[in-house]
Amino acid sequence: MDLNDPYNNTSPTPPKHYLDAAHAEIAETQAQLTQANNLVANALSEQSAAKQAHSAALAKLSQLKSQYRDYLIDEGLAQNNPWNEYYYKLVEWKRDHNGDVIVPCPNGCEDEEVKKLNRWVIGQRSAYKYWLNGDRKHIKEHRIDALNRIGFIWSVKDYIWDNNFNELTRYVVEHDTFDISMKENPKLSRFVSGLRTAMYRKKAGLVEHELTDEKIERLNSINFDWGHVRQPKTQKAPPACQFDKQFPILVSFKETYGHCKVNKLIKEWKKGTSVPERKEYRRLGVFMAAMRKEHLLFLEGKPCSLDEEKVRMLTELGVEWKKPASEPRANTGGYASVKRRKVREAAMTQETEHLEQPWGMEEQLR
Repeated sequence: MDLNDPYNNTSPTPPKHYLDAAHAEIAETQAQLTQANNLVANALSEQSAAKQAHSAALAKLSQLKSQYRDYLIDEGLAQNNPWNEYYYKLVEWKRDHNGDVIVPCPNGCEDEEVKKLNRWVIGQRSAYKYWLNGDRKHIKEHRIDALNRIGFIWSVKDYIWDNNFNELTRYVVEHDTFDISMKENPKLSRFVSGLRTAMYRKKAGLVEHELTDEKIERLNSINFDWGHVRQPKTQKAPPACQFDKQFPILVSFKETYGHCKVNKLIKEWKKGTSVPERKEYRRLGVFMAAMRKEHLLFLEGKPCSLDEEKVRMLTELGVEWKKPASEPRANTGGYASVKRRKVREAAMTQETEHLEQPWGMEEQLR
């Protein structure tokens, strides 16, 4: 037993100084607790102030980035180059066609300016796909921002899908059903049927479906009815795409012309400047397009009609495959690149001619 312990309760009546020591210790710990609470309150206040300052700094940074982005856009658009010319043509087209930025060019369109603008718009979408995959040399970021400023549509399929989804949402709110007849609304009926078929393909693990998780979530948000899913009909490949029938014809084409560049000769045959040795050669273009499409699926590990043996046979024959969109392309050089290359080659030629003059060294020696 420790008689010096102030908390020893064995004694029926503890001395008064023991009680005073206990009260003093309680008061001291209470003061320490109050001090700690004050420190915590000050720390929380400082933390709140730091958070507000951090939020203000982020807002200011975002504003400066936006201003700098606008500055880059304005500086880029102030230059005189072909890209800016087509950009302003697209702005005029949007103003004159009720906000349209797709620039449709139907078959039979005879307006050359519309055709050129349509090809330019399609080229921007293609360049943007490579930009998303890390290949940034085909379009600059400030040009992407400039196109976003006027509401440029980067994916026509997604744009059409969004319009159909919004129209379907309005229809369901008004009629409270997803069963739409072809007589009532053919476009929405095909859209709903296509969604259900795409869901079946997705569950079956088939490649040909356009349903993403984001689209499924949007459809589920309006309680879309996935019922009445009909299995897609299995169709055999057309004769022009059957490997066993078309590969021997391709081998004969290679033996006749010495290469597998079918499309180059098909253009000449259509113009009438030459005639194919065999009429079967005319359908090889469809076969080659199908094989290149299947080869991209083969590289991605997706189901396709090609296997390693068929790919080897076509490769050994000399077929040139398309590169996937995720693989950066070689810079073919646009108008500006070609112009700079010509100037550089001309300067190098002049310098070489000057160095090769036979009298140059003799004059110095004299």
